[in-house]
Amino acid sequence: MLSVERPTGALCKVLRFAIADQHYVAAIDRIREIVLYRPSVPVPHAPAFLEGVIDLRGLVIPLIDLRERLGIPATTRARPTHILIVGLGESVAGLIVDQVRDVLELDSGRFQIPEATEASHRMCRGVCRVKDDLLVLVDLNAVLSADERAALSGIV
Repeated sequence: MLSVERPTGALCKVLRFAIADQHYVAAIDRIREIVLYRPSVPVPHAPAFLEGVIDLRGLVIPLIDLRERLGIPATTRARPTHILIVGLGESVAGLIVDQVRDVLELDSGRFQIPEATEASHRMCRGVCRVKDDLLVLVDLNAVLSADERAALSGIV
């Protein structure tokens, strides 16, 4: 887990990805794999956060639309291109993103912690400027609450 409390000078590797016109980053060590987007199979009576499931080499992987989790309106939907396969607690899930950009090595001391307290902002652990790009650090552990993880484990 990437911590914004690290002293200035501590370098961390992050994956930069895009949703709508905004760039986000997440700690690369939390991402197990990146796969090309594929449509999911809907799960009847699933929680709203679950878009569906995919089969990834024999494993059933639940898909979560990161756009929806971040509160980005569906009207700005671009065609998703990738799924980030990540560990969320004891389970594995796929996070749908519009585009994967690159891997960056950043000084963790450059991230400024946002003051927002809304639930959708609990995932945003910091903001950093890289050249002309403003990057939002996403805490992958906060994508789902404990209750949502429990609901997910009961489905897949």
